[in-house]
Amino acid sequence: MSRLDDAIQAKKEKRAAIEALGLEIHPYSYEKKQTIKQSLASLGKKVKTAGRVTSARPHGKVIFFDLQDQDASMQLMLRRDEVDEKEFAAAELTDPGDYVGVEGEVVKTRTDELTIQVNKFTFLGKALRPLPTAWNAAEDKDVRFRQRYIDMLINPDVKKILDTRWLVLREIRKFLQEKYHFTEVETPVLQPLYGGTNAKPFTTHMNALDHDYYLRIAPELYLKRLIVGGYERVFEIARNFRNEGIDQTHQPEFTMIEWYQAYADYQVMMDVAEELIKHLVEKVNGELKVEVGEQEVDVSGNWPRVKMVDALKQYAGIDFESLSDEELKDLLKEHEISLRGVFSRGKAMFALFDELVAPQLIGPIWIIDYPRAVSPLSKHHRENDFYAERYEAYIAGKELADGWSEIVDPIDQREIFENEQKNMRAGDDEAHPLDEDFIKAMEHGMPPLGGIGMGIDRLVMFLTNTWSIREVIAFPTLRTKDSNVEVSPQKIEVEPQAVKVKTERKDHPLPPRGQAEKLLDEYIEDENLKKHCQMVAAATAAYAEKMGEDVELWYQVGLLHDLDWEKYPDEHPVKAVNEILTDYPVALLEAIEAHAPHRTGRQPKTKLERYLFACDELSGFLNAYALMRPKNFAGMKASKVKKKLKDTSFAANVNREDIKMGFELLEEEASEHIQFLIEVFNKMELF
Repeated sequence: MSRLDDAIQAKKEKRAAIEALGLEIHPYSYEKKQTIKQSLASLGKKVKTAGRVTSARPHGKVIFFDLQDQDASMQLMLRRDEVDEKEFAAAELTDPGDYVGVEGEVVKTRTDELTIQVNKFTFLGKALRPLPTAWNAAEDKDVRFRQRYIDMLINPDVKKILDTRWLVLREIRKFLQEKYHFTEVETPVLQPLYGGTNAKPFTTHMNALDHDYYLRIAPELYLKRLIVGGYERVFEIARNFRNEGIDQTHQPEFTMIEWYQAYADYQVMMDVAEELIKHLVEKVNGELKVEVGEQEVDVSGNWPRVKMVDALKQYAGIDFESLSDEELKDLLKEHEISLRGVFSRGKAMFALFDELVAPQLIGPIWIIDYPRAVSPLSKHHRENDFYAERYEAYIAGKELADGWSEIVDPIDQREIFENEQKNMRAGDDEAHPLDEDFIKAMEHGMPPLGGIGMGIDRLVMFLTNTWSIREVIAFPTLRTKDSNVEVSPQKIEVEPQAVKVKTERKDHPLPPRGQAEKLLDEYIEDENLKKHCQMVAAATAAYAEKMGEDVELWYQVGLLHDLDWEKYPDEHPVKAVNEILTDYPVALLEAIEAHAPHRTGRQPKTKLERYLFACDELSGFLNAYALMRPKNFAGMKASKVKKKLKDTSFAANVNREDIKMGFELLEEEASEHIQFLIEVFNKMELF
């Protein structure tokens, strides 16, 4: 048995011993009259409280416990001659992690520590797994987020961040309802047609109606239907779902607030939003200053409102309106910026701003007057039809809010939706669909309208200076993991005529690296393929070193994974594992099989298999990208790589779906994985 099994068995035996005393292991209720925080303020008084035991220190006829509830922790002291005999016996069988209720007087010990001197002890619940005394997996994000309940229990900062989230939600409601008289509403999560922003939806099927539905990507179009229905000020704190990548600031399931105000334009909406953000900063921090990264930002005063075209000139030296289309295309190419779908001046303007200007916007600022081409739901600017009356709030280079003067003319809205359909046909899979029912609603009449959206997750990240979205979500989305079930984010189908792998093989020790290098020279003549194998080997070895795995094994897996690709492309990778690498460890052979699951049927499951798969295709893409850059990997940024991945005309032979699956297999944020590989390859002498 393992140490954990031994610990669980010991706890089960203690549970049986408590039951033998005639005590209830899991009582139905307990009258908790004081919290531990209240008990700490009750010196000399009798209290009755309850919580989880976090430590137990028996000293013969006296037992000391530390008791913790939601808000505080306090010491307990039990003397054998001051409690019932059965209760003291139960206390002796109590472990950290168990729940107890106590009654007694609050006193000070000789060490001046506030303590409950217990005269009544009630056992309330037995934990069967040991409670960690320290969360030694703090650096292992996979463990922390999978056992989030332990993370909350052991790490006070985790609970502090989540407490801030609940406070923010409460204060937003209070602010909008009490000060501005908004009505909180609910709109459908399952929708027959998605809309409200440019994003890829999740699709599901409703059996009762035998029809496909989409999970909501935004509540906007239904909130506007409520405006048509007669409401004038509405908001919703909505769970949204977008079938897109996971990275440091994005999750497929997330929370946002949108609110709409009749008879208001974008200037009025900015006034309210700015006031709300200031209110939240003061509530959380006690002042109108907030730490963002390593910078302190003062959000007081009136935030400047700068047109996007002026921001480009001020921060990037680009006089946009003087440039021709060809000059704009050259500028995009110079900065390695790709556009989705067809080229337009509006898309080019926004892309240049997003890449070159947004990271420089440190002090709180409103960027206003966006191109209409990237604002399909925004009203055209009252002075220039090229622009829309759209605005975004930026602080320390982070976008916190997005809104606009809303389109209320159904003819105008139809024209924009139809233009979006052209973009969709041109390859923009995030283009907005044409929603006939929404247009029909608009045709019944709408008042002048202003709207805004804020990501709650992003807002909490900003207010707590915690720039990882998984830290501010209680239970973030993770890849399914079950030790008894073969899982992967998407099971790759096996090719119809794929060759079979051996199901039985002998294990062998890992041969010296020199043998693998000789095999590489023997079977691979193409220098580019050889370079690719060396890159993958460097990447997997670097990950092995980072995670404390077998560096040599991981290196040779990377080096040999495409050994048979050049000479036996139709039999890859089975030729290698069945005939060439017969004296290699099984773990290496199975990892090579799993890097081509569509051929072998082996899905990547072990850590070695998952990391090899995640490094393989992405390494090829990064190499292609490096070759077009003057400095190869030097200065390459993950953000630019992610944008380049969306350009399907570049490195078209690279399988984007495999790269996406690799991100999901690692459960690392995509940007972290990309940047890690960039740094590894930048150190190699191949470039």
